Amino acid sequence: MPPAAVSRNYLQESQLLAEEFCNNTSIHGVKYFVGSKRALIEKIWWIAVFLLSLYGCGRLIYTVYRKWEHEPVIVTFAQRPTPVFQIPFPAITICPDTRAKVEEFNFTKVYHLSVDSETRKTISARDMRKLQAMLQICEFGFNGLLFNETYDNDCAKILKSISIPQEQLFVYCEWHQLNINCTEDFTLVLTDVGYCYSYNLLASGDILREDQLHPDSEYIAETRSSYNWTLDNGYRPRTDINTYPRRALGAGIKAGVFALLSVNEDDMDYLCSNSFQGFKVLLHMPNEYPQLLNQHFRVPLNQEVAVSVTPTMIETSDSIKSYTPSRRQCFFGNERYLKYFRAYTQSNCELECLTNFTLKKCGCVQLSMPRAPNVSICGIGQQECYNRATSELLEMEVKLLEKSQSKQMDECNCLPSCRVVQYNTEISQASFEWQKLLSVFDLTEGMLTGFQVSHLQVFLKEGQFIPIQRNELFGLTDFLANCGGLLGLFMGVSILSLVEIFYYCAIKPLVMWMKSKTGRNQTEYIQPIRSDLNGFGTKQLNILRYDNQAGIGKF
Repeated sequence: MPPAAVSRNYLQESQLLAEEFCNNTSIHGVKYFVGSKRALIEKIWWIAVFLLSLYGCGRLIYTVYRKWEHEPVIVTFAQRPTPVFQIPFPAITICPDTRAKVEEFNFTKVYHLSVDSETRKTISARDMRKLQAMLQICEFGFNGLLFNETYDNDCAKILKSISIPQEQLFVYCEWHQLNINCTEDFTLVLTDVGYCYSYNLLASGDILREDQLHPDSEYIAETRSSYNWTLDNGYRPRTDINTYPRRALGAGIKAGVFALLSVNEDDMDYLCSNSFQGFKVLLHMPNEYPQLLNQHFRVPLNQEVAVSVTPTMIETSDSIKSYTPSRRQCFFGNERYLKYFRAYTQSNCELECLTNFTLKKCGCVQLSMPRAPNVSICGIGQQECYNRATSELLEMEVKLLEKSQSKQMDECNCLPSCRVVQYNTEISQASFEWQKLLSVFDLTEGMLTGFQVSHLQVFLKEGQFIPIQRNELFGLTDFLANCGGLLGLFMGVSILSLVEIFYYCAIKPLVMWMKSKTGRNQTEYIQPIRSDLNGFGTKQLNILRYDNQAGIGKF
């Protein structure tokens, strides 16, 4: 058969197949596309209505898809309250505004000497190094004109050597109305405002990847690990009450922390602390590295401060664990790797992001930032650089929220943890006449002569709280149900309608092709036989006999 005839045959078969589909399909309106009795204008009108309906249905399905893709999670309150002993008591980080013991270093005196070029020559090299280290953590608006040092790797050791001794800072401490050893329970930690002391903080190995850090850096002095608690899973069942990190057994002052804090009046420096005296305090999760420069509350001197804590816990249901982090907008602990931090939290991730960005911009990192063995600490001459890097990173975060493409923030990708505990505080304070309480703690007045004392209490407000849960709002079943409803409303389409389309587009053309191929083979086989038989004549073909025994045909 000539190729042109074959093409015409296929075209005719396709046309017949399309007409058969239009006449038999369950999709509404399609049967009006064909029919010899219908005018052309009728067919065009029905085709236009069908296409318009298909367009409207497609737009609505796209809206449903966007909702399923970008808003599959809803945040609601849990059905049952959670006892406070199922979450850790907050870690408490306390930083004195007095950063140096005057016997070790008089900041105000040395600074005034350094301003004048003549008197500056009288400052020893040791005091000059201490001055440079102190300038990195002072709140007063010092500039880097006096010093242009690019790197200062010894500043952390210098600050530690001149800091207020722990036994002088803490007078008396209690936990659950039981006396505790302040110097053992409050451990040293390096922050962005200098060396501070933390209570209920996890061990350094639980928070940091110590193998990735500089061997000479000491960030966290705590050594007690959390064997029975993780952020994602909480406390193990049947965990002992006295486990670490500590947890409150109930609400109220009697189930909290009590601390008397003191400052020697001779050590007070109003230049470095920007005229403020007292303590900065931050409440945070035990597995978070504390940063107090931007978030803290103050405990003034000679004041009693009571901090009532209301915990907020956000959990994620198992139904959305299969979602990608970008869809559920959170990370589980094993989903996001941090180079310097073993425990993932949004705060730790942001600190690492700022560290990497500062290293990229300035070639060094700030004092309290984690650093690799080959990375240096920025000197006072680089203060403007890392302050500018911090501002630039905040601007990039704003651009990301405005749906601007920001490569650096995409690399940070610091989503919240899928299970996180936040500590909301209510603070009240009053004058603290501590001199009248000396006899209660069996202390003589001479022991605190020249000191000013503050009183800090931290406790949970209620014994139970209602957690917040991330649940599935719009799952795959909801998406398919909405799509099926729209297709049925606009076009009368169901699953069987889709099967019909597949049948007429794939299965039936294949069957027709196979039949046509079989017919052509039979034609090609019979046609030569007919040509040969025509040579025998009509009479020879009248009798045809077959011998079954011999298996030979005979005429």
